[in-house]
Amino acid sequence: MEKKKRKIGLKYIVAGALILFFSLCWLFDWLWAKTYDVCVVSVSDEAPRADSSVRVEIVVRVTHFGKPSAGHDIYALPTAGSMVAYMTVTDEDGYATVVYTPYTETAFTPARDVTVTIRDQSNSVIWEINAATSVTLRLQPKSGEA
Repeated sequence: MEKKKRKIGLKYIVAGALILFFSLCWLFDWLWAKTYDVCVVSVSDEAPRADSSVRVEIVVRVTHFGKPSAGHDIYALPTAGSMVAYMTVTDEDGYATVVYTPYTETAFTPARDVTVTIRDQSNSVIWEINAATSVTLRLQPKSGEA
C-alpha cells in the first residue's frame, strides 16, 4: 500500500488567510480605541431623586493622544431611566453634554443605582470597537428618605 500525501486544499488556505486578516483588523481597531480617552468631566447631581421631572447633566470630554476630538458622535445608554437625547456630538474642544432623566420610583420599581455608559462611536476604523466610560448615579427615593 502506498501512502498518499495529504494536501491542504486551497479553500482552507483562503479561509485561514481571511481569519487572520479579520483578526488583525480587529486587533488594530482595539488598539486604536485605546488611544482615545472618554472621561466624565462633571455631573450636575450624582444622587438625584427617582423622579422623571429631574434632569441630570453629564459633561464628557473625548481626547485622542491628549488632544480634543471635535465632531465625534457620543452615545449614552442608561441601565434604567432615559436620556433626553441618546446621541450628541463633541464640540471643538472635545466636550459633549448628555442629559439623563431618572425613572419615577414606584412600589414595584424602588430607587436604585443607575449606570450610564457613554461611548465614542466615531473612533472605529474597521470594526465597531468604541472607547467608553460610565458613571453611576445613586437614585434617591422621591420622598427624600434615604
